[in-house]
Amino acid sequence: MSRDRDKEGKFTELTTSEAVLKILEESSDPVMTAKEIADELEVSRDTVGRKLAQLAEKGEVEQKKVGARAVVWWTKT
Repeated sequence: MSRDRDKEGKFTELTTSEAVLKILEESSDPVMTAKEIADELEVSRDTVGRKLAQLAEKGEVEQKKVGARAVVWWTKT
């Protein structure tokens, strides 16, 4: 599967940080995994992971490791 590139040759975004944040805010669950968010947005877990890391740097989401490899995320609001 080939992805589109913009005029500068960079890959176009498959999703935005805002879309990831919206999924978290509208979820009926208090926390979500990156995989759950990725499934909702129909993108990869890695893509969502990068967006969640950006949101965490801005202080908009928090995370907690809950298992050997499991991490849950939630909004700060």
